[in-house]
Amino acid sequence: MDTNIEQEYNASKQVPDSKRRDVGAIVHVLSAVLIPFSLGLSIMIPAFLYVYHNYEYSKGPRDEFLVTHLREALNANVTFLFAAIIHGLLSLILVGIITGLVHWLALVAWSFSAQKALKSGDFYRYPFTFRLF
Repeated sequence: MDTNIEQEYNASKQVPDSKRRDVGAIVHVLSAVLIPFSLGLSIMIPAFLYVYHNYEYSKGPRDEFLVTHLREALNANVTFLFAAIIHGLLSLILVGIITGLVHWLALVAWSFSAQKALKSGDFYRYPFTFRLF
């Protein structure tokens, strides 16, 4: 995590309202749960909300805390997309089905941890995730 962002957050003690926290919590959990059904949708939801809240489209001041959580959800799902390609190749030897299932279950568990951290006002970083955004 950018220490600069965390320092700015701690300095201002900016606490997002409960509606924004609920949106962030839903994004963490819903995007991870949707992966087996629609990988594209699980990436588009956090991507759209990240762009919406990160730039001038949202009304009100930019919420750095929420943007950081949306960025983490987006990075985790994009990383899973890259891993899904590897799981697909490994499924040719029947190992990819097991590794894909284990990876997905780990992502769901991590998303619930991220949701819990967001609700308590803490930052969260998904393990084993490429930070592309």
